[in-house]
Amino acid sequence: MSATEFFSLTNFNITGYFYTNTPLFNAVKVEDRCSGAISRVLALIMLIIFSPLLLTVAAVIKLSSNGSVFYKQVRVGKDGKEFEIIKFRTMFTDAEAKTGAVLATKDDVRVTKVGKLLRKSHIDELPQLLNVLRGEMVFIGPRPERPVFVNDYDESIPNYTKRKLVKPGITGFAQICLPYDAVAKEKIVYDSFYIDNKESLLFNVMICYYTVKKMVFFKSFAELSA
Repeated sequence: MSATEFFSLTNFNITGYFYTNTPLFNAVKVEDRCSGAISRVLALIMLIIFSPLLLTVAAVIKLSSNGSVFYKQVRVGKDGKEFEIIKFRTMFTDAEAKTGAVLATKDDVRVTKVGKLLRKSHIDELPQLLNVLRGEMVFIGPRPERPVFVNDYDESIPNYTKRKLVKPGITGFAQICLPYDAVAKEKIVYDSFYIDNKESLLFNVMICYYTVKKMVFFKSFAELSA
């Protein structure tokens, strides 16, 4: 049985990790308006705290490969609105010049040596704190995808359009539970579950906890148990 098969929602011990069947799970809820305000305040604080790390990473990227420090790309957000996501560049310049839009894979040859470390640690996502400040993203939610893929997934994957009901996040339930090479039809199961329970304060706190744990060990639940 593959890691993604083992960690499908029907087999995954959600209660054991996230206490979904306990009174605590729905004891405290956070409304979207409050969640957005909290996200912006936290984003500003984190940008200040992590500024030395951000500057160091920027210098390493600049010295290790040709090209810009940051990478901007159009993604689809809430209500289908497009916005420009900001990340540290992890690929070689013009990596898709010949291939066009291609989904990232676990051992992607387009990724630089520094980029591999940044992706494993998710440090490449930190510039998206600016997207949170702009109100385009929040800390936790489905990861935003590119328009070319969203158009295809909306038609071919049941419930995929449900992702447009919420703002995309820097981290998400699918990202901490599934391996890097999980496909969209697997991720939507987890994204859908999160959307249905996104107001649970405990759920969001636990996702934050396991996100930090994933950054430390460089592995998701599935990869740690494979």
